[in-house]
Amino acid sequence: MDNFLEIINDLQDVFSTVGVSSDTLNLPQIVVVGSQSTGKSSVLESIVRQDFLPRGTGIVTRRPLIIQLTQDITVETPKASFLHEPDVWHTDFDEVSNEIIRNTDQVCGKNKGISSEPITIKVVDANLPTLTLVDLPGITKIAIGDQPEDIEEQTYSLIKKYIENPNSIILAISPGNSDIANSESLKLARTVDPDGDRTIAVITKVDLMERTKENLDVLQGKTLPIKLGIIGVINRNQLQIEQEVTVESCLEMEAHYFKNFYHSIASEHGTQYLIQRLCTILMGHVKNCLPDLIKRVTEEKIVQHEILNSLGPKVDDPKLTLAEHIRIYVEWFKGEIYGTNRSCQRNTGGKELRAVFEQEIEEAIDNINLPDDIESKIEVEIQNASGSKPPLFTPNIVFDNLACEILKEFRPPVKRAIKKGAEKLSDIIASVGKDVFRKFPNLKKEVHQIAMNLLIKKQYEADEFIDNYLKLEECYINTNHRLFTINRSKVEEENKDEDQEELSFEERNIRVIEGFLDLYIGIIKYQLMDIVPKALI
Repeated sequence: MDNFLEIINDLQDVFSTVGVSSDTLNLPQIVVVGSQSTGKSSVLESIVRQDFLPRGTGIVTRRPLIIQLTQDITVETPKASFLHEPDVWHTDFDEVSNEIIRNTDQVCGKNKGISSEPITIKVVDANLPTLTLVDLPGITKIAIGDQPEDIEEQTYSLIKKYIENPNSIILAISPGNSDIANSESLKLARTVDPDGDRTIAVITKVDLMERTKENLDVLQGKTLPIKLGIIGVINRNQLQIEQEVTVESCLEMEAHYFKNFYHSIASEHGTQYLIQRLCTILMGHVKNCLPDLIKRVTEEKIVQHEILNSLGPKVDDPKLTLAEHIRIYVEWFKGEIYGTNRSCQRNTGGKELRAVFEQEIEEAIDNINLPDDIESKIEVEIQNASGSKPPLFTPNIVFDNLACEILKEFRPPVKRAIKKGAEKLSDIIASVGKDVFRKFPNLKKEVHQIAMNLLIKKQYEADEFIDNYLKLEECYINTNHRLFTINRSKVEEENKDEDQEELSFEERNIRVIEGFLDLYIGIIKYQLMDIVPKALI
């Protein structure tokens, strides 16, 4: 049966490599679920018999970690390798921990965000069972520090994706120093396995439980019956970790503790019994789902063969093929933008981008108008500029101050419009990459990442350019602009009143200044509608 489990591990690797989700096959595997600080990492390290998981505060496991354990009696020293570096074998498990952190940061960033993209690690040793374990982010309720606000929803969604697999065994971790009836992991397991047919409970930190009859009933499964059983284990505590007490020594102390304090049930508890129980359950589960699994693999094999045949003949010159595809990608992208893809029977990306310019950018800019209370603002500025003396004339500072205030209103909508344009360019990048690199999904992914990095840089430069442009406008309010001088007399004429003698000096000036501001803002709109698309393209 070990051979079957190894074959399942190989299937998992193969389908991960070709980009087929494990959901397609619903491979049998043991999914480890638990809240933060329940001892989940310690349980896994006890099974693997190595210190290899990153530790810290908050969410440490931020991606699914698929741990494939393989027993090989010819191996003298435990070793591990990653699916993304299959030829690199690590015998120093500190290196394994560091690689998990590095690869996690590469995908998720250095904040506390999580990702559904798994890390697959293969561990080989003579003393290991043949098992597949999936370590998932700990259940969390409240976002802390850099964690996203919806971290609880993200975590639950990711965990449910794995435990909804009908062929998975749910290993629900609960701490012994808490009431098992309130266990978050068991509550979550019941949502997908209400009858408990594929849930096994592990109670950690048994040494911290009071040795009462009630707790003995919990360990014997009398308080909360679990079909596949409840198994108690003892974790390494923080002091033992800091003192670098080995996993092997802790396993010996665990066995000694159960023998001394829970003699009557010692044979059905502890990490060693947990390993035996998991092997038995998983093997039985594999046997039950094998016929359906063979059918699914056969169907998927046909699909993959069809995809392979559609990709055409083998590439003879990789470098030449790479250069040619990059050239085609650039030409197609330019063709999408400038409308030169004559064979295209659909709306090109350039046409859709123009629609963004016309609808989003122009609309955003055109909707910026003088505020409703502009007259009162002008009056306040005139009074402030005059100080304690009645105004004889209106100084330029009144117009300049109000123009600068209104210019600031352009920044948010213009930046939102630039973002919309960048999103459309992102769609074009994805569409062109999908067409050009259909035969080369890994190359498509790499080129897409490079193109997106350039787009992000371009968006930042466009934002910065607009910021600098508006700052320049604020620094020098150019009332000598050609359009301003041409229309200035028209504004003055339009704001004359037939009963001008009845208007005060300030009232006449307010009307004229309002007209000048409207004229000047119109010039800024005209210029922005021209330069924003240029800044982005």
